Amino acid sequence: MNRLAHTLIMATLASAAAAGPSGPCAYIIEGSGFFGAPGIELTQLGRVDLSNPSSVEILPGAGNDLRFGGADLRPGTGQLVGFENITNAIRILDPVNGGNTLIDSIGFMDTGVAGMSYSNDGSVAYITTTVGAFVRILTVDAGTGSMIAMNNIITDSLSSLAVVPEGHPSLVPGDLYGLALTAGGSVRLQRIDLENNTIASTRFVTGIGFNPQFETGLDFASDGTLYALIQGYDEVAPDQFVEISSHLFTLNAQSGVATDLGVVQADGTWDAVTLVIDEPSASCPADLTGDGALDFFDISAFLAAFSSNDPAADFNADGMFDFFDVSAFLGAFAAGCP
Repeated sequence: MNRLAHTLIMATLASAAAAGPSGPCAYIIEGSGFFGAPGIELTQLGRVDLSNPSSVEILPGAGNDLRFGGADLRPGTGQLVGFENITNAIRILDPVNGGNTLIDSIGFMDTGVAGMSYSNDGSVAYITTTVGAFVRILTVDAGTGSMIAMNNIITDSLSSLAVVPEGHPSLVPGDLYGLALTAGGSVRLQRIDLENNTIASTRFVTGIGFNPQFETGLDFASDGTLYALIQGYDEVAPDQFVEISSHLFTLNAQSGVATDLGVVQADGTWDAVTLVIDEPSASCPADLTGDGALDFFDISAFLAAFSSNDPAADFNADGMFDFFDVSAFLGAFAAGCP
């Protein structure tokens, strides 16, 4: 029976791995209109492996001829929700079957790249875009899309937002941050004070490694790590430029130092316009190593437990160690971590 278990598991390992990354990932969306430009209206959705940005799982599209410029997971629901530029609407995205469900149009925004982030309790959404000489940030009801407040702040172009999560080791939970691109081509991490309608603090971002052109994604992981997507260009010769597609970075909010994790790429180059951290749930039966990822080491742990009649391998909880446990483990492994 051990040999049978080993054969069945190893035979399905490749196909399970092909289902995409199962550890901490981020949703990304391809293409948008920048400040009214035609842009790319692919609305392609993917999940990038945070430990290996070159690995991107292509997901069903969110819609046709739409420009999603911001998105976030709504706390308490697990819903992936995006702000769509053309209709100025909040829409629930379906990463499994594709398409989207309209919540409502909120208005008061110019077409262009927008940033979006939820409050920690999921009751409100913050949405931003650049309107003329100032940044506009709307606070809207998360359930209905009704506007609660409008803030117009004179500052550099800002198209990404992130809210500090509860339990952050050094920042104030609930504070709102954004990435801003200056006229001189530098990137700043800004703390936004909506109560006083000001930029409360600014840190210049260093260590990008190329000339930034668009700051398109920003989000905190639950452990407090701040991730960012930045695009740009390099001048390889006088008046000769090459485009730099989206790179994934971690940012130190205190120092502004960026660490380049690599280019985001899958079957070509991604120009991602949003970043939404998606972390595995604490409940993941096939994650026998407890590291938050499903891989060969979980399979090895199952085989060892099965061989020694360890209760950890009794996946159907019938007190026996047989084909049904192997089948149950394979089903849990293929399903991945939620």
